[in-house]
Amino acid sequence: MEELTDALSHFVVSFALPRSQVSQLMDLYGIMDREDFIQRYDQLSEKARNLFKKANEATNRNGEAGELLLYLLTEWVLAAPQLIAKMSLKTNREMPVHGADGIHARFCPDTQRLLLYWGESKLYSDVSAAITSAVTSIVEALRPEKLKHEIDLVQRHVEFAGLDGAAKEALLRYLDPFEENYNERHDVITCLVGFDFEAFSALSATDPQGAETAFNALAVAKLSDLAPSISAKLRDSGLIGRPIELFLFPMPSVQKFRDLFQAKIGWKT
Repeated sequence: MEELTDALSHFVVSFALPRSQVSQLMDLYGIMDREDFIQRYDQLSEKARNLFKKANEATNRNGEAGELLLYLLTEWVLAAPQLIAKMSLKTNREMPVHGADGIHARFCPDTQRLLLYWGESKLYSDVSAAITSAVTSIVEALRPEKLKHEIDLVQRHVEFAGLDGAAKEALLRYLDPFEENYNERHDVITCLVGFDFEAFSALSATDPQGAETAFNALAVAKLSDLAPSISAKLRDSGLIGRPIELFLFPMPSVQKFRDLFQAKIGWKT
C-alpha cells in the first residue's frame, strides 16, 4: 500500500493542474537553469497538493485518491489523456462541477470517432456496496442533462487542455450539435471500483515464490463470483449496450489507502 501511494504521489501535478500550465514549464526544460527549473516544478507540486486540500474542504469528501488512481488507469490502459483537470475547478465555490470525477478523450482512427471518457471513482470496503454505488453513478452520469453539463465544462475550459488552435477547433466540432462531427462522438463511462480483498491476508502464509500465481487464482475466482451480480445490476439499470470500462481494483484496505494518501498529500485524516 505504501508503494502504491508513493507511486501515485508522483503524478499529483499532472492530474491536478491544467495540462497547459504544466506544459508551459515542461517547454522550458533544458532551456532554463537546472536549479531554477527544479524550483519552479516544486512550486507547481506545492500548488497541486494545496488544490487537493482545498478540494477536500470545498466538497467535504476524500475520494481524490481514487480519482487519481482512475486518472492513471484511464491514461495508461485506455491511452486516453485527461482533457480537463477537474481538481483545478473544484476549488471554485461558485462553479458547480459536481459530476464526472475525470474527463478524458481519445480519437479512434479505426472508427473515426472521438471517444469521451467520463470517470467515476468508487472506493468501498464492501465490494457489493461499491458496485451498487458505481452503477447508480453511471446511470446518473449518462442522463442527458448531466452529459450536457460536462460538455459545457469542456467547452468553457478547453484552453486548459494544452491543445493547439486547430486541435481545439476540431474538438469543439465534436461537441457542437450543429456540426456533422457531433454524430461521431462516443460517450464512454469509466469506473474504478476499489474494494477490500481478503486474499491479501490469506496469502500471508504462502510461499513468496508462488504468491503471485496464488493471488491471480483467487482474483479470477472473485471476479467470476462478481460477474453475474455486475451483469444483473447493469441490466436492471438499463445499461446493457452502453459502453462502460470497469476497473476492479482489489486492495488490502480501502481505508488504509485513503489514510496513506492523505498523509502523503499532507491533509488531516
